[in-house]
Amino acid sequence: MSGTGWGRLAGLGTVVAILAAIPLLLEVFFSGDVSRASVVTSLASVAIAVGGGVWISYRTEEALRHVEEATARFAGGSFEELVELPPRRRLRALTDGLNDMAMQLQGRVSALSQLSREQDAILRSMTEGVVTVDSEGKVRRVNEAARTLLGVSKAYVEGRPISEIVHHEEIRRFMQDAASSMVPKTGTVMLHHDPETILDVYGSPLFQDDGSSSGTLIVLRDMTRVHKLENVRRDFVANVSHELRTPITSIKGFAETLLEGAMHEPESLRKFLGIISKHAERLHAIFNDLLTLARLEAGGGEDQIEVATHKLSEIVREAIDACAASAAAKSISLSSSVEDDIRIAVNQSLMQQAFVNLIDNAIKYSDAGASVSVSVERDGEFVRCKVADTGPGIEPTHLPRLFERFYRVDQGRSRQMGGTGLGLAIVKHIAQVHGGRVEVHSRLGEGSVFSILLRPRS
Repeated sequence: MSGTGWGRLAGLGTVVAILAAIPLLLEVFFSGDVSRASVVTSLASVAIAVGGGVWISYRTEEALRHVEEATARFAGGSFEELVELPPRRRLRALTDGLNDMAMQLQGRVSALSQLSREQDAILRSMTEGVVTVDSEGKVRRVNEAARTLLGVSKAYVEGRPISEIVHHEEIRRFMQDAASSMVPKTGTVMLHHDPETILDVYGSPLFQDDGSSSGTLIVLRDMTRVHKLENVRRDFVANVSHELRTPITSIKGFAETLLEGAMHEPESLRKFLGIISKHAERLHAIFNDLLTLARLEAGGGEDQIEVATHKLSEIVREAIDACAASAAAKSISLSSSVEDDIRIAVNQSLMQQAFVNLIDNAIKYSDAGASVSVSVERDGEFVRCKVADTGPGIEPTHLPRLFERFYRVDQGRSRQMGGTGLGLAIVKHIAQVHGGRVEVHSRLGEGSVFSILLRPRS
């Protein structure tokens, strides 16, 4: 016990002793004759009174000390250990009230902690970036998606000014506009770095119960892939319209010419019908390739196609045989180098089509007398299937887009050679439905090498 506590007890005992000794002192003062029994009785009364007072004071002080300690624990957020119930009724009512308050606070703190954990889990799982800023422009919270989109390091950022965290001027300006607005705002921001990123941004003011501003909520959504897909879609519609327009226009024009009288001229009739047939075959090829792409995309992946274990040497040989006539017409030599023991689970017809497309392209874009080689080799965990030519090569700017639908390096030359512009796109999708990928390496004047990388499956 502290000195103050014992001092209080001593003072209380002294008061009790004086009060108990007053009758004895009065008797001595007025009668002058006090018996030994009276003295002993008075002294015993004083001792009992002092002892009882000290004991009561001690128990009271002890109970109050427990209350003080419990109050300190509750203030520190620890509600597990409640206050021990004292014997005195008034103190018991006080401790009951404190214990009830502690249990209620513990329940509320637990609920708030659970809510905070749920909010943290939601923010972590969101693909959208979320930033909250207080009314003074200081960061409250930043989730991982926002850190990635804004290039914020893993360092602690809460409590720092938003100007120190966000280094993109357009985003800072949008956040300032959103903070000063009383209604939500939306916008689009382009981040000019490598790779270029397009963000849809949403800003909404946060209000307190009295209607005053408490900060701003900013939501960032990466729309780069969506914009890219939209551009691909527009390019596809424009390209397929262009590819179909030429043969349809030719067929329509020559048919009208025949109907206007040329059908009665045998030489013109044969010539025009031949042109119409040629363009009809081109349309047929385009439709077939589009249907093939649609089937590959609808297949969903490698688990949706029928596969069996095949020797790649046999598939390569059949593909070379299918292209032998077109190679012979240009005096191009075809060669292959495939280990006979390389087996892989593939869809035979699809894989043969992929080889045929690559070999046929190599033949078309190689000069007469050139050579085209096909090889299959092990490359780490993959099997690499390569088709190499000695053609003119491809400029580096074209390489990233070679496998897009209808993309052509040389528009006029490609159509003259009868290509649909879909062959390489089909090759890419065939590789993907087998769980693989495609690559291309080319240098101007040195030819090109197209590769399909497949991962063997049991």
